[in-house]
Amino acid sequence: MFHLKRMGVGLLLAATLSTGAFASDPNTNKDVSERAKKTFVKTFPKAEDINWTESKNGDLYTAYFWLYDVKTVANFDKDGTLISVLRYYKEDHLPLTVLALIKSKYDAQTVAGVTEYSKNQNEDVAYYVKLEDATHWYTVKVVGNQMEETEKLDKQ
Repeated sequence: MFHLKRMGVGLLLAATLSTGAFASDPNTNKDVSERAKKTFVKTFPKAEDINWTESKNGDLYTAYFWLYDVKTVANFDKDGTLISVLRYYKEDHLPLTVLALIKSKYDAQTVAGVTEYSKNQNEDVAYYVKLEDATHWYTVKVVGNQMEETEKLDKQ
C-alpha cells in the first residue's frame, strides 16, 4: 500500500508538470516578477512550452518548461535569483560518470527515470535515479562520486 501512495504522488506530480494552465510566453504573465522573467530568458533562452506559477505569498516564482526534450522546473525568488532547478529524464541524458557509478553496483537493474536537482552553482548536482528489476524498485542518490541507496520497495 505504501508504494501505491508513492506512485500516486508521482503520477500527480507528472500530471501537474504536464498541464498548461499558465501563460506559455514568459513575458505575458503579469503576475511573474519582471526580474524572474529576465533571469529566465537569459538563463534558458531555448526553453519551450513555458508555464509559470507564483507562490501564495509572492516570494517564489516557478517556471515549468521543456529544454532540449527534458522536462525542467526552475524556481526564482522575487529578486529574480535562480534558486533551484529540477530536471526529469531517462537514462540517455544521465552523465556517463554517474551511469558508470550506478552500473558498478546495479548492473542487473534498468533505469526507469532520473530526477536531477541543483540548488545553486556552488553545490554538486544530486541525481535521484529510479531503478527496477523483476522484484524491486530502488532509488539511488548520486552526488559527486558518492552513491547511496535511499529506497528499496518490493513489487507486488
